[in-house]
Amino acid sequence: MRKGFIALALALTLAGCTSAVVHTEGVKVDSAQVLNIKTGSTTRQEVLQMFGTPTEVNNETNEEKMVYVFKKKTVPTYFGGLIESEAQSKEALSTLEIVLRDGVVYSYRFKSAEN
Repeated sequence: MRKGFIALALALTLAGCTSAVVHTEGVKVDSAQVLNIKTGSTTRQEVLQMFGTPTEVNNETNEEKMVYVFKKKTVPTYFGGLIESEAQSKEALSTLEIVLRDGVVYSYRFKSAEN
């Protein structure tokens, strides 16, 4: 009985020492925000107001492509952050690509994936 109590106390203590570190990079794009984009009417200025400065901008002959990339990595830590478990980490990636013609949204594509 005493060994069971000690094992339970140890398990609860170790579980209490678990947390996670979150690393982010880029502009966070919310899928609800993406629904506000209207092809043929949303302007470049409105896109910038909704999402801020893009991660990447490409200009072609009569098109401008704005790309927003957001990466989030969650890494479990143990013993007050002394040990990080990269093997158990989770990553999320969101990408929004917007093509503008004459300063108006011509098309867009939003992808979001998590592992």
